[in-house]
Amino acid sequence: MNRVEQREWVFKLIYQDSISKIEDIDKALEELDLTDEDFVRKSISSFLNNFSSIDEKLTSNLDSKRKRLSKVLRSILYLSINEMYFMDIPVSVSINEAVNLAKKYSDEDDYKLVNSILGSIVRKDGK
Repeated sequence: MNRVEQREWVFKLIYQDSISKIEDIDKALEELDLTDEDFVRKSISSFLNNFSSIDEKLTSNLDSKRKRLSKVLRSILYLSINEMYFMDIPVSVSINEAVNLAKKYSDEDDYKLVNSILGSIVRKDGK
């Protein structure tokens, strides 16, 4: 499985966690036959361990209108913030992949919102 496919699985797991909290990472990965995917394991573990910081970073960069993001968009943004701040994935790579996920899984123009929010976060932090 390539990195794009792995990232897509991480997005799906983050989305799943927004609906029903993941209590056991190993069990969740086993159910999806992802036990050999090291990037997926590291990424979802990082997300779960750093959730409050990731959520704070996102929420503090949203105006009141944007705080009502869909679970899909929020999951994509969480994935990218986790990668940029806790996994040392280059900013440009993470934002590009988040935009691609938004194009695939969200409404037509939502990718622009994803790009705008992530751009705002990294500019604010000087990343």
